[in-house]
Amino acid sequence: MNLLGKILALDDDASFLAELKTALEPDFSVRTVTTIPDALSAINHHRPDVLLLDMNMPEATGLQVLKVVKLRTADLPVIMLTGESKSELIVSAIQSGASDYVVKGSDDFLLGLKLRISGILAMKGMKQQNEALLSKVREAESKYEIKGISAISVRQRSEISRYKGTNAYVLILGENGTGKELVARNLNLQEGKPTRPFIAVNCGAIPSNLFESELFGHTKGSFTGAVGDQVGKFVAANGGDIFLDEIGEMPLEMQVKLLRVLQEKIVSPVGSNKSIHVDVRVIAATNRKLEELVQEGKFRQDLFFRLNQITLRTSALRERPDDILYLAKIFANKNLPGIGFSKETQEALEKHSWPGNIRELANTIERACLLVRGTGVTKILPEHLMLTDLGPAPGVSFPGYLLQRRPDEVTKNQYQRCVDWVQRTFIEKSLEMLGGDNNELIQRLGISRSSYYQRKKELGVSKEQEMSTL
Repeated sequence: MNLLGKILALDDDASFLAELKTALEPDFSVRTVTTIPDALSAINHHRPDVLLLDMNMPEATGLQVLKVVKLRTADLPVIMLTGESKSELIVSAIQSGASDYVVKGSDDFLLGLKLRISGILAMKGMKQQNEALLSKVREAESKYEIKGISAISVRQRSEISRYKGTNAYVLILGENGTGKELVARNLNLQEGKPTRPFIAVNCGAIPSNLFESELFGHTKGSFTGAVGDQVGKFVAANGGDIFLDEIGEMPLEMQVKLLRVLQEKIVSPVGSNKSIHVDVRVIAATNRKLEELVQEGKFRQDLFFRLNQITLRTSALRERPDDILYLAKIFANKNLPGIGFSKETQEALEKHSWPGNIRELANTIERACLLVRGTGVTKILPEHLMLTDLGPAPGVSFPGYLLQRRPDEVTKNQYQRCVDWVQRTFIEKSLEMLGGDNNELIQRLGISRSSYYQRKKELGVSKEQEMSTL
């Protein structure tokens, strides 16, 4: 028996109900009642999917019963069963909330009734599916909401909304931990299509020999370890968005193949001669300066231009200080509702440089909440943050290009550039604080005069900061 739904039938004619039950039960679960009180009780306790209601009842008219039912359960579909085909009765029934009607005694009565019940159940199923999808969308929108009260955050949300409805490729630039994937997901979500795919790929985590297989798929036996066919990320993202994070880490040979896909909108799985058409919006992101990589020959210029149809930039947390405490309170309430911050903690949060940006802030607050949990403490204290610094020295900003980003940048020259910058900055800052007194600095550092001046010359320390003490 294929039960498509629960049907409740109300009619004062018991013999008619028995015949109706026999005719419908191969397809539906049918319960029958002959009185209005029994019908209302069944509706309350058994929650039918569809009510079949006779138009003429001895206790009250079918329209009167319909109005009572709709007052109690407005969303219950009702099909009126009538022995008459008068248009005014039918109009009155529909206006009172009936979903449909069927004329008793007609040649196609049972067939028409089954079709109407099936149609209502199908629509109800679609509605439930749509509600489930909308619920998931609302949950995703809440999860991926870009939070912040600073002017920069407000401007970023506004800028993202400008690109709703466009399939132009997007390049997102910004430091690690600034929410580049968050921006990408908002571009996807704002299209308002619950089934629109969003496929995220971390280009920095894929071995170079597996790039083509991951992005475009492969067939069984196409290489060692290919034990079955695999759908590539581009095919999985068809009709939606693919997010290529850390695009600057993609090998040059793969960049050529990606450019071809972007131009022709066709992918070919590894080991297959079959071409698959894909309609995908590419959203790429990187924390690196692609223009410099292009000049160094490490990133194709034509691919850079192709990806750079729209550019969005995420800002470092230090550039929007108004967001620090605001976000910290959100993270704290999520991990430990009701927890507060001491005044000293707030000052420490605002002074910290946050090199890891929002990701570092979220992790710091989560760790602090774990330390506080169960102790009875009502406020997070500075020691719970476990911060290693209170922010950069005034007027000093460490240049990001000095820190290595890839294994091939771990070199003696890169190390020396970093050491030289630190030494030069230390000497210049010290001279500024000591009024340019070289003798005082030499004494404090405990080095020879000749070594000191030789090192200053090598580092190119500004002459303007010196005070003649010789």
